[in-house]
Amino acid sequence: MANVQHSALTDPNIHEPKGIAAAASGKVYVSNGSGSGSWQTQPGHAYGEIYISGNSTAFTLAAASAASKLNPTGAWTTNGYQNITPSPSTGQFTIVSGGEYQLNFWATFETAAIASSALYNFYYAINGTPGSRKSYIKKISNGVDVLHISAVGFASLNATDTISMFVSGDGTSSGTNIVVTEAGFSCLLVDPV
Repeated sequence: MANVQHSALTDPNIHEPKGIAAAASGKVYVSNGSGSGSWQTQPGHAYGEIYISGNSTAFTLAAASAASKLNPTGAWTTNGYQNITPSPSTGQFTIVSGGEYQLNFWATFETAAIASSALYNFYYAINGTPGSRKSYIKKISNGVDVLHISAVGFASLNATDTISMFVSGDGTSSGTNIVVTEAGFSCLLVDPV
């Protein structure tokens, strides 16, 4: 085979790509643009969801407009996941393969009977640190309101990073209870690193 062009090889002389013997099942080769690359989790093959359904346990917002992890006791449940580690007991995911992830969150919650226009702020948090971007909603009456909020975003995450949702109030709603009756929180790998 010394004089046979590589492009002219046929079975049984065709070989698998370089490094395939060490690549885990389901991985794809991703070029780094410099003549090399590595085996990575395929886009769409790292995902997970936790959700809340029919919850009636109150969650107390932190005082003084501080943000805290949205984790009503025993409320989160794991749905489907692959190549991400969900932890419903802590209300977060641990990332297994680094990359760019799409994050999706929605919640329906009941407020305390406090002044109208009080704010509720929701943030994505990486490794327990809320980001600067937030999605917020205002109360619409002085009574108990049922509000709905949703958010979609992207985040660059590394292996072992944790991702969770944090919530805070404003000067009026801080320290009061909310009851997250229904919610969904998911992440999906869209671009491996």
